[in-house]
Amino acid sequence: MAFTVRDLEDLIRLLDKHPAWMEALRQRMLTKDLLESPKTLKRLSTRMGKVEKALHALTESVAALTEAQRRHYEEFAVYRAETDRRFAELAEAQRRHYEELAAFRAEAERRFAELREEVAAARAEADRRFAELAEAQRRGYEEFAAYRAETDRRFAELAEAQRRHYEELTAFRAEAERRFAGLREEMAAARAEADRRFAELAEAQRRTEEAVQRMDRRLDHHAADLGELKPIRMELTFREKPTTVFRPLLRRAALLADAELGQRLEEAVEAGRITEAELNDARAIDLVVEGLHRREDRKLYLAVEVSWQGGTEDVQRAYRRAAILSRALEAEVWPVVGAKEMTAPARRMARQLGVWWVQDGWAFRPEEIPEEPEEALEL
Repeated sequence: MAFTVRDLEDLIRLLDKHPAWMEALRQRMLTKDLLESPKTLKRLSTRMGKVEKALHALTESVAALTEAQRRHYEEFAVYRAETDRRFAELAEAQRRHYEELAAFRAEAERRFAELREEVAAARAEADRRFAELAEAQRRGYEEFAAYRAETDRRFAELAEAQRRHYEELTAFRAEAERRFAGLREEMAAARAEADRRFAELAEAQRRTEEAVQRMDRRLDHHAADLGELKPIRMELTFREKPTTVFRPLLRRAALLADAELGQRLEEAVEAGRITEAELNDARAIDLVVEGLHRREDRKLYLAVEVSWQGGTEDVQRAYRRAAILSRALEAEVWPVVGAKEMTAPARRMARQLGVWWVQDGWAFRPEEIPEEPEEALEL
């Protein structure tokens, strides 16, 4: 009996009504390998994850090995350059040695040539004398024997002279080789000594820089110490002659009395414009000067810190207390340092913070404070 489409549709409806039959049908229709394929795929996925982790670790190891190889190559390149340089120096020394040896050989050959000429001359002389002896043989055997003995003696002297010359040449060559070896050792020692001295020079330079830094800090401290003594007379002058001292900045300059300053600061604390701590800080200001701006005819106050040698602390105090007084007095207040001289760090800080510098009746705008001492410009 054939299985029709209608039978298939009936089977699908039955499976929809009885889901449990689906599993039984799957067990009948699918092979064991197909049924276990999901578990197999899961195990494969787990193994692939482990493989990926191992591959990642291997990639990192290869990268680390590559970096180590690169550093090793760079170190080898430096070592190779140093080795090439030293071989070049050794080659240069060897070249000079060869040149000196060539000169020595040329000199030896010249001397041997002279010796050969002398031997040839002696041989010619001997031949002549032998000829004379043959000619004079008839004059007697004794005379010939004496001449032969004399000739043997002279040849012996010539052989002895030649032997001594060879020994001197051998000794000279050994001495030359010893001196060359000593020269190489001296060059190596001189190079080591130069390296040591350069290292000592670098260390001395470092210590010098540290000493200069300590000296700069000490100068700031000394400036502060001197500022506690010398500004007393300067402050008295500022108090006695405010109109003269602050004339470049104000018209009708006058000191704000301590009692009035204290009262106005108390009122500012009560009004909440400043705190109690700011009141105590502002009360410590050396001078508060009031007057009229020389050009714009408006009320202006100066918060003045007096110091013989103006330092960074004076600049900071003037700037900070001027800000407090500006809020307390509800007016424009300029920070001012009255000093005979200012340190280089104080000058830089004054330019940055906008603090004026008054010096012997002259005034420097903040942006015009010079790097080095020079004549101020009157406003």
